[in-house]
Amino acid sequence: MRNQKPILNTNEQIAHLQSKGVKFNLISVDEAKKYLELNNNYFKLRAYRKNFPKHPDGPLKGQYINLDFAMLKDLAIIDMHLRYLLLQMSLDIEHFAKVRLLKAIENNNNDGYSIVIDYIDSLSPQRKRILQEELARNQNNPYCGGIISKYNGCYPIWAFIEIITFGTLIHLYDFCITKLCLKKMKSDYYLLSTIRELRNAAAHNNCFIYDMSANDAQHKPDPKMLMALKNIPTTTKQKRFKNERTRQIITLLYTHKTFVSSQGVFSARKEALNKLIERIFHHIDYYADNKMILSNFNFLKNVVDILYP
Repeated sequence: MRNQKPILNTNEQIAHLQSKGVKFNLISVDEAKKYLELNNNYFKLRAYRKNFPKHPDGPLKGQYINLDFAMLKDLAIIDMHLRYLLLQMSLDIEHFAKVRLLKAIENNNNDGYSIVIDYIDSLSPQRKRILQEELARNQNNPYCGGIISKYNGCYPIWAFIEIITFGTLIHLYDFCITKLCLKKMKSDYYLLSTIRELRNAAAHNNCFIYDMSANDAQHKPDPKMLMALKNIPTTTKQKRFKNERTRQIITLLYTHKTFVSSQGVFSARKEALNKLIERIFHHIDYYADNKMILSNFNFLKNVVDILYP
């Protein structure tokens, strides 16, 4: 139980922020208190402070430079809009991934049943047990329990993909690529694997833009995605893609453009992205002295302009 920190009431939260150099010039202390009490929690809001530098020495050493509470609030609101839109787009991708997979199986003259049997037979005992537990949990599910009871273990592919998790769908996708020699779809698997982690984060309301300067990328960006963004300078892309959350966000935008075949869905998300960009730049004057935030926001705008013209 080391490093325990006491819970702070709203007045103590404000005092703690002030002790770290956070100003209340753009928004009053009373307005900030109301926001913390009604709209957001302190722990989540203060995460966005990582986007601001600290004084390296002198009497203000350790305090944040040019950070106002209004900026934390603004970033939290932007993050909320971004998170909700990314979740919508990830659901679009899941739907159209199923469409792509079913079409590929149809084109290979598979009956749709044998591919599911082969997939389940290929699973390790541990993974097979996990799948069985997934299906058992969903037997009484009001949304997909009827599918499970109807087919009673003998699932055609079009039914099977509706009763499994996104993670299992991606695993099945990879199996079908190998089984049916769908080499052109191999990159889809890596794109979907990236989307899965982002989708889970969005569904759990995790923060996305709390530390845009972090160099924590775990994987390299997709080569085809880099080619699609060829009009953006290579040095800019290299710098931005060092951040894992940035890599995942841009990968989702690229995958959505690649997977979604419905013009109506594409147009709706394009409109939503443009509104998001408008919201991001609504208070851009707040960050006139913060090159890191400005460069990240401009990068996102450039990507949207290229992929969703």
